[in-house]
Amino acid sequence: MRTWTSVVAAVCAVIFSPVRAEPAPACGIPHEIHDGWTMTVPEKQGLNAALLCAMDEGIRGGKLANVDDIVVIRHGVLVYESYYDYPHQLNYDATTRHNGYSMTKSVVSLLVGIAMDRGLIKDLDAPIASYLPDYKGFREADKDRVTLRHLLTMSAGLGTDRALGVRFEYNSVETELVGTILKKVTGKGVDVLAQENIFAPLGIEDVAWYKDPVSGLPTSSRGLSLRPRDWAKIGQLVLNRGAWDGRQIVSASWIDQSTAEHIKTDKAAFSYGYQWWIGHSSDTSGSLQWAAALGFNSQKTIVIPALDMVVVFNAGRESRNMVAPELDLLDRYILPATSRD
Repeated sequence: MRTWTSVVAAVCAVIFSPVRAEPAPACGIPHEIHDGWTMTVPEKQGLNAALLCAMDEGIRGGKLANVDDIVVIRHGVLVYESYYDYPHQLNYDATTRHNGYSMTKSVVSLLVGIAMDRGLIKDLDAPIASYLPDYKGFREADKDRVTLRHLLTMSAGLGTDRALGVRFEYNSVETELVGTILKKVTGKGVDVLAQENIFAPLGIEDVAWYKDPVSGLPTSSRGLSLRPRDWAKIGQLVLNRGAWDGRQIVSASWIDQSTAEHIKTDKAAFSYGYQWWIGHSSDTSGSLQWAAALGFNSQKTIVIPALDMVVVFNAGRESRNMVAPELDLLDRYILPATSRD
């Protein structure tokens, strides 16, 4: 039989014992693979882990976007990564490369900036016929006035009769010509240029780049495969305005130019820079502008300067206009989870 004293003691223990907070959600915690990233839990960089975990649960439960992986960088720190398994398709983890498809174009844009920094390309508005005099597309009316700026902004109108520099028309041939010009002025393919000038300095070691079976040359408009965390390094380089570990890889002025709006596109939500897409998202503080490398099957590397953030999405299934539904995850979960510090 319990004594009155023991009953009182038990009641007091309940009343006065400290309340224990529920443990923080543990989804999306990065794992060390020794690739150079500093890692912390989301809260240490001003993100609400509970909201990120709600996103994670929705994806795994089939209620949200069908993505292969999500990587979030805040203040230069890897704070969240998650990989998703689906039946009857290749599944990914932190050590698996993911094809970036047309995200390759944005890497090639960085190479143009590096070539300009070194004086190998001096003027974006010089006719590119001077680089490629034998290209048959320049034999058409007025196409001898096509410039590198036209190619970078997808406004050259090759194969059409529209005026130069007026209308955006997505055309991978124009990016392939950019790569051809880079090889002409440097003597190297885009794969070698990127390895020497971007991948090596950023510590990106696991790379595959598709080569055209006829020419044997790496494609400039598509075909670059990197680990998701390495795509995030490309985004962080842009967020750092071209700097990495105290070294200026590409000039800040080129980053500013290439990620600024130069032309409206046929997608109402986007404008275009130099092989970078420019978009906006809304949060409680208003509109946030971001720049993104986008690719088929909804590959995305999104750079958000106002939040000091990079977000990578990879997906193995095509989504509408390379836009939905991953941007819904950004707008509904990742941005609301982020403080404005």
